[in-house]
Amino acid sequence: MISRRTLLVLIAIFGVLYWLNIKGSSSFISDKIRVFVLTTKDNLVFTYQKHFNQAHLIEAYQRQLKAYENLKLAYANLSARSEALALELDDLQQLEKSKLEAASQESLVSEMPNSKVCPPSAEVTGPANLLPTPTFTSARIYGFASMDNPYRVLLDIHKPYPKDKILGMVAFNQVLGTIIQKDGRFVGLLHGDKQMSYSVVAKSGQKVYYGFVTNENFKTYMDFLPAYATLKVGDPIFTSGLDHIFSPNIYVGTVARIEDHYLYKKALLNIKRPQNMLFEAIVVAMP
Repeated sequence: MISRRTLLVLIAIFGVLYWLNIKGSSSFISDKIRVFVLTTKDNLVFTYQKHFNQAHLIEAYQRQLKAYENLKLAYANLSARSEALALELDDLQQLEKSKLEAASQESLVSEMPNSKVCPPSAEVTGPANLLPTPTFTSARIYGFASMDNPYRVLLDIHKPYPKDKILGMVAFNQVLGTIIQKDGRFVGLLHGDKQMSYSVVAKSGQKVYYGFVTNENFKTYMDFLPAYATLKVGDPIFTSGLDHIFSPNIYVGTVARIEDHYLYKKALLNIKRPQNMLFEAIVVAMP
């Protein structure tokens, strides 16, 4: 005969089984386990897809950013060429006007004996002819040229260039420095390196002033400004494109301080420097 304890145990077991709602091999617990497994699997798949989708999106955004930076550089160069063409057109109009005036003077004195009129002849070489179309290519900066000089970096450039050609280096929509070839490697000279120099233009209101970037004691200056230049602190500095290193209108920095040197002026530049050097830069090459 079944004891009361055994009966209570059986009732308890059936109660537990009833609570679990066993139907064949399924139960609330098995359902929860199955849901947990499926949820975990879905989360893992979602995380996996999210990671790689983000990687693809980041890669696509980086390509778009590079294209945008190249487009901005090309637009700046096109804007400078447009201004140069406008100046060249004005020169041609002035030349045509002078030829018409000379022709009218020749007609007036043609009847005079022993008179000769030599109309002015001039060949116009406009500013647009000084601004060839540049090329923009990406290059990886992979380290410093030497541990004791933080102003020289190494670039991985696969495109061949003449050994004596100086290239421009741009990153984050502003000038980073120039590039030379040394011992078979491409070496980038950053702002602060005493051997780095290129032509720039300062824009102050409606006035523009030309000069050269120089570096002294690891500080960058716009040198050889005319003594009459009326620059102000905060005026922007851009590449001029006249040295055939950079294309024109690439942002360099702003004027931080102006120094008078009797026959000329010199401006200390405020340049935003990158936090690290492990990134891709744009190589600017002028024909």
